[in-house]
Amino acid sequence: MKWPIFLLPIFLFSCSDKKENNTTVLTPEHGKTEITEKLPEYENAALSSWISYYKNTNPDFSAEKFAVSNTSPITYYPSNVKVMNEEGFNEIYKPFLVFNESKNQYLDFDSYQWNMAADGNASFEADQEVALVDYKNKTAQRIAFFGPSFTVEEAYWKGDSVAVLLGNSYEKVPFMMKFNFRKKMVQHLQYPDTLKFDTPYSKVRFQKFGIKTE
Repeated sequence: MKWPIFLLPIFLFSCSDKKENNTTVLTPEHGKTEITEKLPEYENAALSSWISYYKNTNPDFSAEKFAVSNTSPITYYPSNVKVMNEEGFNEIYKPFLVFNESKNQYLDFDSYQWNMAADGNASFEADQEVALVDYKNKTAQRIAFFGPSFTVEEAYWKGDSVAVLLGNSYEKVPFMMKFNFRKKMVQHLQYPDTLKFDTPYSKVRFQKFGIKTE
């Protein structure tokens, strides 16, 4: 499988990242949630939910199996996505925005990709943009762009300067991208195998927020 040049991902895990705890995770059954005991939380609930979802049909799926395939400078491009609370911003996207710890920046990987159709379902574009938004200064920059073969399904921050994208491909090979904005570098990580599942996490995420996809 040939990966786009920007999918060349940092996501290293050590034993100290793990901690046993009970948590609520997404499950394959219509986006419902359940309590999973002693789930390895690693470092973030969003990561735990994503890993746990695919573990339901792929018991060996693990964050530790992702390997760094490339490290490259972060490239910024202009973005036309609307900043939250500015004129033209659609409130439907607000629950999907992923804020950093200080709440002064966020990731938006939804508003470019889909909007609400007349029938009440989400209508999707073929491509997906990931924008880094400076909420204080009301500016947005594109930091990643994906064609139809790749989809960012989840994201989270580690503090204020590191953001992680969790995604999957058309061929069901997951990937991660870790952006270190302080160092201006991005690491790309790839999973060594394909997954088995009927419904991708991305659709369950929409259901979680009450958005119909079909």
